[in-house]
Amino acid sequence: MFLSLTSKPDETSPTARGLFVREQLLCQHVPDPPPGVNTNLPDVTEDKPKTNRDRLAEHTSNETCARCHSLIDPIGFGFEKFDPTGKRGARNWNSSFAKAKARNARRGKHLQIDLDTAGNVAGIPDSAFSSPKELGSILARSEVCQECIVKQYFRYVAGRTETRADWPALRRVLSDFRASHFRFRELIISMALAREFPAAQELHGTNNH
Repeated sequence: MFLSLTSKPDETSPTARGLFVREQLLCQHVPDPPPGVNTNLPDVTEDKPKTNRDRLAEHTSNETCARCHSLIDPIGFGFEKFDPTGKRGARNWNSSFAKAKARNARRGKHLQIDLDTAGNVAGIPDSAFSSPKELGSILARSEVCQECIVKQYFRYVAGRTETRADWPALRRVLSDFRASHFRFRELIISMALAREFPAAQELHGTNNH
């Protein structure tokens, strides 16, 4: 579902897919584009079809855009083998020229382009990946991601973002989570028992009176 929700109606979006991972699984905020910046990608023609990686290269060559795009696009490129609905496509799937390919098919002309679906997560060592499973393994062993999972669950049960005052308890929950070898059930229990989180206690029925 995440793949379809982070796509456009008729094409994929490496930027949106990478942004989701960066903000939801690493809890790192990526600023909005500066006012007045053109966020449209170059058009694709039948004579010169381009992959989304090629189209986004312009953003990474612009210093203003590159600061953010270098953080999110390389993650999204690793999902380019999946079409806008999240379905694994053919080896040469690329939504940016799909319509041109359809037009050429009617004319009996074959249009094909190879995809580079290698991805990486800037800021995490040895983070090159070529499949969602590999990315999952990279994130699972990342302390940043482990901490983010605890934060996201806290935000869910407490109905608010964490503050500095919450961190002593959050560190204890994170320690319990790691000690359990990242069993989500243990995360739920540890969060529920943290007296600093009355919202979590009430949700799980563990509030002591």
